[in-house]
Amino acid sequence: MLRKFMTGFVVLTVFLAVTVSVNAGGSDYLFYASSAAGSQGDSITSSCLMDNSGGDIQGWSYGICSDSAALTVDNATMGSGTATSKNGDLPDFHQIGVFTDGATQGVVICFTGCAIVPPGTMGFEMMAVDYTIAGTSSTQICYCDTLNSPPTSTVVVVAGASIAPTQQCGDVNIINPNQMIASDTSTTLGNATSSTLSLNNVTMGPVDAVTMNVTYDTTILTLTGVNDLYGADFFAVQPGGNAGEIVMGMLADDFSDGALNNQIPPGAQSDLVGLDWDTAGEGTSAIAFVDGLGNPAQDNEVVVGQTVADQPTLIDGSVSVVNYNNFTRGDCNGDDTVNIADGIYGLNYLFQGGPDPICDDACDSNDDAAIDSSDMIYVFNYRFLEGPAPMAPFPGGGLDPTNGDGLGCDGDADDL
Repeated sequence: MLRKFMTGFVVLTVFLAVTVSVNAGGSDYLFYASSAAGSQGDSITSSCLMDNSGGDIQGWSYGICSDSAALTVDNATMGSGTATSKNGDLPDFHQIGVFTDGATQGVVICFTGCAIVPPGTMGFEMMAVDYTIAGTSSTQICYCDTLNSPPTSTVVVVAGASIAPTQQCGDVNIINPNQMIASDTSTTLGNATSSTLSLNNVTMGPVDAVTMNVTYDTTILTLTGVNDLYGADFFAVQPGGNAGEIVMGMLADDFSDGALNNQIPPGAQSDLVGLDWDTAGEGTSAIAFVDGLGNPAQDNEVVVGQTVADQPTLIDGSVSVVNYNNFTRGDCNGDDTVNIADGIYGLNYLFQGGPDPICDDACDSNDDAAIDSSDMIYVFNYRFLEGPAPMAPFPGGGLDPTNGDGLGCDGDADDL
């Protein structure tokens, strides 16, 4: 009976639309769905929302559709706006339908015209729909006129006329639990370093083959090596690629020994490739997974049982290159020895107009991010009164473990 009433309501509004003049157009009314994100098996909720920049809204109806292979519709409930739309109370008529591929809603706020959704109302929640994520590829939730029998139209009712609103889909970002991961690392300018590319195989089963493409900043990094860390039966890097691009492929197990005994296992994160770098400049270079690189072009893909699996979540990494110089804490005069002369050098600098330290960090004996008399006392206590040794790096030279404190060494990054 309610469904028949709803159908009659929609037909009535369509009829009135040809006999009643309404100043506002469809662009004055916006239906949109809120976005959501989660992994396969997660529960999410998307709200059906309305903005009114037109006239007095007396009611509405619509369908909201989703891909049943990606999302399972669990429930649909009255939104917070609808629940208080009749001057703080429930509307006179409200009907929700739940289907395998979406939900419908029809509302008449007040049969006698005693309440409306006024112009200027934004973010009005009409309905909330609960879903379980069934797929592994991102999808959308969109307004539609295909649900129910006869289909429920997507309209607002203003002055007795039905108006098709502007409609916007909501995005559902389905996060694949399987991941391709590039590591994060840091080093100092002039030193070599390396990155690792890994596969976190959570749900895919034994993996037969992987292709990977990454890009990097050639002003910061120089590639010196690409290494198979997994021990694949076949591993290759495309030759002659563009600068800043690496295109790789591996066959974990080629069955050459008559058995599948080297597949990338599920339930574990496996290191696949090592990238060796020399540092060319200061800064941070993204190690970014990018599809469509190489000749022939390839994507970042995982093959399971001769079938390409849904693309794993791609997690980019980075290499940060900083410009810091080696020094020995407490060596204020720069003679590679920490003794009484360093304390005297520092006191002369502080109080007698003596020369500046070459390395401010070295004079900061207690590593408190300042050069003052306490640093010189610290050295004297260490040398003569069994006080604590200067903070690291000490006794040998090294990099500042507390870089970023504003005290640099011989023009390094902390001096800038």
